[in-house]
Amino acid sequence: MQPAVLDAIQQRYACRRFDADRPLSAGELSALLEAGRLAPSAFGLEPWRFIAVTDAAERAAIAHACYDQPAASTAAAFIAIVALVAALDPDSDYVRAQFEAEARGADPAPIYEAFRALYQTGSVAEWACGQCNFAAAHLLLQAAHLGLGSCPVGGFDAAALAAALRLPAGETPTLVIALGQCADAAPHRLRKPLG
Repeated sequence: MQPAVLDAIQQRYACRRFDADRPLSAGELSALLEAGRLAPSAFGLEPWRFIAVTDAAERAAIAHACYDQPAASTAAAFIAIVALVAALDPDSDYVRAQFEAEARGADPAPIYEAFRALYQTGSVAEWACGQCNFAAAHLLLQAAHLGLGSCPVGGFDAAALAAALRLPAGETPTLVIALGQCADAAPHRLRKPLG
């Protein structure tokens, strides 16, 4: 018998067209957000925020920012994953609180030292966006486990998407996950063999 998580991995595929008339339930959205919340992150920083979108007008604005791709224009819901770039200054209250928690009562200085070295490379925004992919993987697998279709959408006009999501300065949209019931049957999986 295969573990349930492997079942979800095998069932997951990028749905290209959704049945927009079949909304997600509040319970399904809650389970998806919880899966993202539990994702791992380097330094325990969890440098993300999730924005669930179900309103028709807001979905249309997001779909337009995603170049009206079929998966985006037919999605019943979206979860946008946003990188908290501005919050990652090593001296910010956010970083301080996260490192205190991550240290679990021990001295957080070694965590600070390692993070400051990363921060000084000047690539913390790219790093934060990459960290968001861990949360995306959790969300995608939870969607498959719930029997929902999903499609990660990385092609978008960043300024238009930030405006549609009403993001404050210092937050960067990294990925939009389109969600719903797939309108088409799952295609045959194409994957390279191991080795």
